[in-house]
Amino acid sequence: MKREERVLKIPPLAISVGTADALLEELSTLARRNSEFEQRLRAAYKADRAGTPQLDPEARSEDEFVRRNLANPDLWAMANIPTYQNYIFLTKSGNVSFDGADFTVADLPKDIFFLKARADGLNGRFIELQLKTDFSNFNDVRDWKTRQLLVQGEDRNWVTGVYERLKLLVDSECLHTRNFIYGNVLKVFWFSILLVLFAEYRTAKWFSSNFSLTQPLSGTGALAMFGILLATLIVVAELGIAMLTHWFPYFEIEGNISRSRTASRKIIVGIATTIYTGAIVNALALALGPAFAGWIGQY
Repeated sequence: MKREERVLKIPPLAISVGTADALLEELSTLARRNSEFEQRLRAAYKADRAGTPQLDPEARSEDEFVRRNLANPDLWAMANIPTYQNYIFLTKSGNVSFDGADFTVADLPKDIFFLKARADGLNGRFIELQLKTDFSNFNDVRDWKTRQLLVQGEDRNWVTGVYERLKLLVDSECLHTRNFIYGNVLKVFWFSILLVLFAEYRTAKWFSSNFSLTQPLSGTGALAMFGILLATLIVVAELGIAMLTHWFPYFEIEGNISRSRTASRKIIVGIATTIYTGAIVNALALALGPAFAGWIGQY
């Protein structure tokens, strides 16, 4: 059987309660539980009417019997039909999973770093969402397979319709600044390394006024320089990813981020802005020479 598939790459986003409800409704609508229950009701009606009616004898037709009993809790319990929905949430403090959409944000542990949601419908249709924000390295950050929404089915119009509806939901919650940083994480990293090297050169000049890149280094000096460069790369890479994902995770659910993280964000932004501004000014002063430094000194 021919399959149609659309894959949506999920950008960094803040999932509001309204968007979460809309997504859960889309998944619940797709799940074939109601369709399967309806089929069982029709089969039960036909079997029951073959003899003396025992099930809802007041129903005058098959369609009326289905309509009257679609919400019958006793028949639902007897049918024991799977939900065809699954939701998994992982956190540092504990993990939870649900076999249905009957949960709220209050039911979830704080600071979720991974979620997976899936609903299966009739004729092989399904929607699957994966989101991750706990990255171990730059390759992990750039791996879109851990941050995507997949829609698959046999009907192109259905697949396209669902894809477009969910894309509108995702686009409305996109965090543009984080999208730029996560989307250009290697460029941001090497730019930061460049600024740190300029700062280290300035520090070396303070300790030794005779230090210059034009002077040849001894074996010990070259070894020390390579050691400092390697340490800089490791520290900036490790701390950079850890700090970024802690204070500004790839995705967050409204009301789920702990207070300590949200309260300190403005402080972190202020510190980062100050550090980057000072580092850029220092790099320009060293690169452009005394003319730039003199211009800065006038203000």
